[in-house]
Amino acid sequence: MGVFFLWVIVLFAQKPMLSASNDMSMEKALAASLANADTGSHSAVKLLYNVFVELTKYECQRYQSNGNQDVCSAWTAVNLIEALELQKINCDDEPKNKICKKARLLLGGNLKHDQVVEGLFALGKNVPSQDFPALNAIRDGVIKYVCEKEPGECKKLRKFTDLEDLLENMISEGK
Repeated sequence: MGVFFLWVIVLFAQKPMLSASNDMSMEKALAASLANADTGSHSAVKLLYNVFVELTKYECQRYQSNGNQDVCSAWTAVNLIEALELQKINCDDEPKNKICKKARLLLGGNLKHDQVVEGLFALGKNVPSQDFPALNAIRDGVIKYVCEKEPGECKKLRKFTDLEDLLENMISEGK
């Protein structure tokens, strides 16, 4: 799946058997892995991220037309987490940053950075887990394309997807 997830995202469905600290540890591991992949080929990570931004727009239109704003908010939260991580933004240091403003508006309130991340993470858990297989296929297709064009970057991107797959397994086992 992924933002890739971060896509850390879209990876987050209800996980009854996982504690909040385990969730946050996995989110931080995914974010670190994504940031590591970004140090190799920024354009590859940006491509992958942009694919999922467009998917978020699509899902929001689809769900909002059915009167379901909650799923749109979840997809938006996941993309905001990714944007904060990729751009290394700390909302305490950059309170006027547009991503921080959008996150605080979505969550409601003048929150500290850690509260923003935790709130986005909690909201992102509402992305429907039944979407994971299709999202994984898209993610894997983009990564296959990138690996053919930039073979040296493949290892970092695959490490990120391995972590995403691990989280999905944890989610599935928790249901």
